[in-house]
Amino acid sequence: MHTVEIKSEAERSLREKVYTIYSKWIKADSTVPSGSFVKVLFKGEHVGYGFYERIGPIGLRVLAYLSEGPPDTLEEIMRWRIQRAYKLRTLMGEKADAGYRLVYADSDGMPGLIIDVYGKTSVIQSSSIGWDSNKMKLAKIIVDEGISQRVYLKNDQRGRKEFGLPVERAFLIGGGEEKEIIREGKANLVVDFKLGQKTGFYLDQRPIREKISMMKLDGYRVLDLFSYNGSFTVHALLSGAVNSVMVEESPTAIKIALENMRLNSLDSYELIRGRVEKICDSLIAKRRKFDLVIADPPAFITSKSHYNKGARAYAKLIESVLKLVEPGGLVYISSCSYYLKENELLEMIKKEAVNNGFGIRLLFHNSPINSCSYTRIIDEQLRYLKGYLFRVE
Repeated sequence: MHTVEIKSEAERSLREKVYTIYSKWIKADSTVPSGSFVKVLFKGEHVGYGFYERIGPIGLRVLAYLSEGPPDTLEEIMRWRIQRAYKLRTLMGEKADAGYRLVYADSDGMPGLIIDVYGKTSVIQSSSIGWDSNKMKLAKIIVDEGISQRVYLKNDQRGRKEFGLPVERAFLIGGGEEKEIIREGKANLVVDFKLGQKTGFYLDQRPIREKISMMKLDGYRVLDLFSYNGSFTVHALLSGAVNSVMVEESPTAIKIALENMRLNSLDSYELIRGRVEKICDSLIAKRRKFDLVIADPPAFITSKSHYNKGARAYAKLIESVLKLVEPGGLVYISSCSYYLKENELLEMIKKEAVNNGFGIRLLFHNSPINSCSYTRIIDEQLRYLKGYLFRVE
């Protein structure tokens, strides 16, 4: 087995059991092929096992430190990690028919890997050449452990293309339609893991969708911006809203949204295809008003260097939303930009409300801990989503 040495500068990371080690912290070895399962050394001593990556800035993905008491072969370590993750989700009451995240990268000791379970299908998404090389072993373990009957590989995220990793969408085990239907509260929702975003569904917004499903929205008019698969609209209409205007740019997302409307026998909606910014301006010009406005935008701040530009985009969106909601109405706005912190989003809401003469009453916080659950306390980079439901007064 090949070995990879971690430099002394990374000693603190080892003490904290950080699993993603940057290239600058390892001693490069051109004789070790990328993706190899290796012994990890520190100051000449064996301290763990991992994948030697050298993909982009990532040099090493640690799969287990010896202090954790792992097995000593790759397949056994993979099974050990899957079993531990599944046991925790079972403890917390996760159900396949509702969909849940089985593996969340570093938080489950499987850095560079996401596994979501929807009904009888597990969907794998990898950003690691090591996991790519062992995808069939991983799929077999998932089925052997009784977690799902089918395993689908959805390696189509943008980062893979940037680092020269292949785009792959295919069943690893099983076959058939590349969809599942999950049950979330009162709603039945389609998960299209071939054409949908991420692994086919946004599990991270579940806390706020569940909150909406509990609300009494009789007579409410809803505006659902960046509506994606229409799941917010489904919950709002099932909770008594009289109609919903969905705004979405992606034709694929619109197709899934229409499928969700049919699945739940809903017809009190209007679907507008276009850029949210332009549609909002048009609705404001027409003096349209809504009782509940939902804004779940993509990440406007994708890096530190884009902070100022992205922050202006969030501020503009908040301003538009405030002009579209009726006084006394409700707004939910979120950000999946890691570089925008919770308090910063809240300050933006406060500033735009004051500038436009509104008071704000906070009703619900979709916190990074609730929306991105199961993370270790040190895995701050995995807690990205935050959102606030508030009343405009």
